[in-house]
Amino acid sequence: MSDAQDLLYVIAVAALCVAVLAGWREHRRRRRADPDAVGWIDWTLVQVIALIVAAIAGWVALKA
Repeated sequence: MSDAQDLLYVIAVAALCVAVLAGWREHRRRRRADPDAVGWIDWTLVQVIALIVAAIAGWVALKA
C-alpha cells in the first residue's frame, strides 16, 4: 500500500468517527427537555457530510 492509500484510509476512518459522534450528539439533542431549542451545530448535516467524505475517501483509496 502506498502512502496516499494510507492517508485516504485514515481520512475515511476519521470521517466515520465524526459521523458516529454526530449521530450520538443528535440523539442526545432529541432526548433533551426542549428539543426545539436552537443549537449551534446542525448535527444531521455534519453526519451526512462526514458519511459522504468517508464514502469518497474509501472509494478513492480502494481504486488507487
